[in-house]
Amino acid sequence: MTLAVGFFDLFTYGIPGALHLSLIIYVLARLQIIDLTSLASAPSALQVVGVGVGSYLLGHLAYPLSALLDKVAPRWNWSIEDARLDFVARVPESRDRAFVRADTSLLLAAVELHNKEAAGEITRLQGVALMLRNSALAVVFALVVAVIELIVGPDRVLAGSCAALLLVSLTAAVGHGRRVRHWDRLKTLEICFWIPDIDDRFGSNRR
Repeated sequence: MTLAVGFFDLFTYGIPGALHLSLIIYVLARLQIIDLTSLASAPSALQVVGVGVGSYLLGHLAYPLSALLDKVAPRWNWSIEDARLDFVARVPESRDRAFVRADTSLLLAAVELHNKEAAGEITRLQGVALMLRNSALAVVFALVVAVIELIVGPDRVLAGSCAALLLVSLTAAVGHGRRVRHWDRLKTLEICFWIPDIDDRFGSNRR
């Protein structure tokens, strides 16, 4: 489980934070506030530690804004209820089972107690979904920088191409992130279907 948590932190905070850090360094370099040559001349160990810590902290700091972006983005989204309806449609015999209506965090805890390896697969999907969602915020900031470069920069063709690519990447990150989040909810329900006596934990009546 320690390994799964490590990957979760890397996907959820480390990778999106690295994108934010890269963009900050780029902007500071373009404004001639920092010198990239001086940064590159620093000891390798210090660079690795600085990038790692900076990325992780930025990932945590940007997390609330990423969640807000996910809420205000266009509502082509899948909710937990969509996952339940999808699961019941695919597995009709689960329709009257109590676990289907249970809170997904409790279901994940049940999976962890039943099979840690299976829970690790769910955690991996959750980490990927959050990585894509949180990376979308960095792409938004990069898109703003590209638009500014397009207006005032010396190479407008390159800036325009980057802006178009970033816009496509933003749409893909938000859409696929939500798709993977739907998959992790389905996976949770699929695994819980096979856990013996799980319905006894949540009662026999549907809510």
